[in-house]
Amino acid sequence: MLAFYLALNRAGKKIIPACIDPAPEILKFLPGSERIIHDFNAKEFDLIVVVDCGDPHQTGFDKSKPEIWDGSRTLVKIDHHAMAKDDWGDIQLVYTDACASSFILTKLFEEFGIKIRPDMATCLLTGLSADTGSFKHSNTTPEVLRMASKLLKSGANLPVLSKSLYHTTPITAMKLWGRILNTINQTKEGVTLAVAQKKDFEETQTSAEDLTGVVDYVNAVPDAKFSILLSERDGKIKASLRTQRDDVNTAKIASAFGGGGHVKAAGFSVPGKLEQETTWKVVKDKVESDIS
Repeated sequence: MLAFYLALNRAGKKIIPACIDPAPEILKFLPGSERIIHDFNAKEFDLIVVVDCGDPHQTGFDKSKPEIWDGSRTLVKIDHHAMAKDDWGDIQLVYTDACASSFILTKLFEEFGIKIRPDMATCLLTGLSADTGSFKHSNTTPEVLRMASKLLKSGANLPVLSKSLYHTTPITAMKLWGRILNTINQTKEGVTLAVAQKKDFEETQTSAEDLTGVVDYVNAVPDAKFSILLSERDGKIKASLRTQRDDVNTAKIASAFGGGGHVKAAGFSVPGKLEQETTWKVVKDKVESDIS
């Protein structure tokens, strides 16, 4: 979103970046993040571009601003998630093979001859890095690495990006991670499960923002079918799914609960709360007898 904002703003367009949530601490280094607004009057705009949201509810504005989708203004969708059944957008630039929406935007800028300046390059490279797991996931193709190289040549600030995304973890967040990792269990079906309860956030003085990165540790268990991190937030349970296997589609699993995402990384949210359940069973000792 910020790369798109910087590009069009420089081209003389009146554009405002909007997001239901403020930028998390680890992303406040992104150029233009201070310009993000969290509320607006959609009727004041003749064009709205939605980036990286496969479904309207992921914008957070689907209920508060239904006029975005009522057809009274042009709506453009730029995304790399699989198409939803109730697809939307007057103009759709959707490329599901792309590793990130920033990959699509970089291609778009190149196609239109828009110069990618250092501030834009930093935003775009952050998108590539985040959605490929720092270029470790299977969606890291040679083309993605070539694009990353071009963005570095365009002035992307890799040291700040790397430090902010991957080497900035407060002690409070580490304590939260410790609690979560202590809950790890694996079902007989090979699913690795970990949870973060409301009290975990309260007692470590953390928030959902501090979960970033811990699911990758949950997903590191060898031979797991897939991993799932359940976190309790404001009367809802947010599930983050990951897998390292090629025969598991986490997006398909998430879609069964109204969510979505990518083949190897997806999520969903359902109303409810977490309760621990412990079961016991009695096993009769085997008595061995020696008959001679």
